[in-house]
Amino acid sequence: MISSQQPSGITASQVLAVPFMVLAFGFAGCGSGTSNGADSGGPSVSTEVSKWGPVQTHAGEAQGTTYSIKYLSESRLEDSVFEDLLKTVDQEVSLWLPGSQINAINQWGRTDSLYGFVDSDQIIGPLWALSEELNELTRGAFDPTVSPLVELWGFGLSKRGEVTQEGVDSVLAYTGLRPERFDMNEEESNGMYQRTWVRKGHPNAALDFNAIAQGYTVDLLLEELRLRGVMNAMVELGGEVVCRGVNASGNPWRIAVDRPLAGTGASDRVLETVVSVKDRAICTSGNYRKFYEQGGRRYSHTIDPATGYPAENGLLSATVLAPSAAYADALATAFMVLGAEQTRGFLATYPGLGLDVLLMSDDGEGGYKLWETPGFKAVSSPL
Repeated sequence: MISSQQPSGITASQVLAVPFMVLAFGFAGCGSGTSNGADSGGPSVSTEVSKWGPVQTHAGEAQGTTYSIKYLSESRLEDSVFEDLLKTVDQEVSLWLPGSQINAINQWGRTDSLYGFVDSDQIIGPLWALSEELNELTRGAFDPTVSPLVELWGFGLSKRGEVTQEGVDSVLAYTGLRPERFDMNEEESNGMYQRTWVRKGHPNAALDFNAIAQGYTVDLLLEELRLRGVMNAMVELGGEVVCRGVNASGNPWRIAVDRPLAGTGASDRVLETVVSVKDRAICTSGNYRKFYEQGGRRYSHTIDPATGYPAENGLLSATVLAPSAAYADALATAFMVLGAEQTRGFLATYPGLGLDVLLMSDDGEGGYKLWETPGFKAVSSPL
C-alpha cells in the first residue's frame, strides 16, 4: 500500500459530456474578442487586460476532450508547459493509449509473480494512494478496480454483449480494492524509491483511474502555474475545473453547471446554476448522457462496485466543490453510486473534508429535484 502526499493546491480518460462551462461574463468589462481555442483545438493568445494584468489563455485538445487554461500574468507561458504534462499523464494512465503504463499493468496476466515498473513520473503512485484513501472513506463506492465491470457492461473499450447474473458474479469475484485481489507497493532502498510492484489475485484484474485522473491532472496543471508564481488562474479539462484567486474582474471565477438533461451536443445543454469558485475545485458526475436502454430499462455508465450493476438510485447528477479536483472528481462519482440519501449521510459524517454539494435527483414525474448544502447555495446563482 503506497503512501503519497497530495501535491499542494491540487483523469486520463475520454469524456462524453462536459458538465461545466466557464462563463464569458466572468471577464465582464475586461476586453472582448477572446476565444479559448476549444473549437479549433489550437492555442490562442488573449488580448484581455485587467488591473491584475493581462489574461493569458491556453486551449486545445487532450485526453479525448478539450482543455482551457486562463490566468492573470504579464507574461505568457509556453504551451509546452501544459502539453508536456498532459502527454505524460496520458502515457501513464490512458486506457485508450495502447502503450500506456496502466495498460501494461492491466495486461499482466500472471498471479504467480509480480509486475514491476519504475514510476518515474509519479503519476500512478499518487493516484493509487488517493484511490485507496477514497475507497476507504466511501466504503467501497469509489473503486478503480471496477474496470472489468465497465468492460462487461460495454462502457469501456469492449463491445457490449449480453450481461447475465452469472457473468456479473464471475467478475465480482476478482474486483474490489483488497490486497488479495489487487495490490501495489513501492520498493525502497536506503530511503530512496526504487521500483513499484503490482500483485494480482486474478489474471483479469484491472485498474481504471478514469473517475479521478482528469481531476488529478487539473490539479497538476494548476500546480505548474503556482510554481511559476501565478496566483490567479482557472484550469478546466473535460469539465473538471479548479480555480485559484480571482478572474480579470477581481471576482471569483464563474462556473456554470448543466441541468441533467439527455443529449451530447452544445444545443442540448441547458444551464441550471452559476457557481462562484475561488481556491477550490468543482466537478460533476452524471448518468443522464452516457447510458443505453435495453428491454425498456436504462443502464447508466456509473457502476456500483458492490453489486456489479449500473447504479439505480434516482440520482441524476452530483456536483462537488472540494479543496482539490482529484477529490471533487472521485467523490462526484462515488456520490452517484451512493445516491442522494447516503450522500447526505456521508456529508454529515465528514464535515471536515471541506465539501459543498449540489444533487439533482429524479422526481418520479419526468423532472428533477434539487438538494444542496448551505455552502453550495451561498456561492451559486440559479439561472
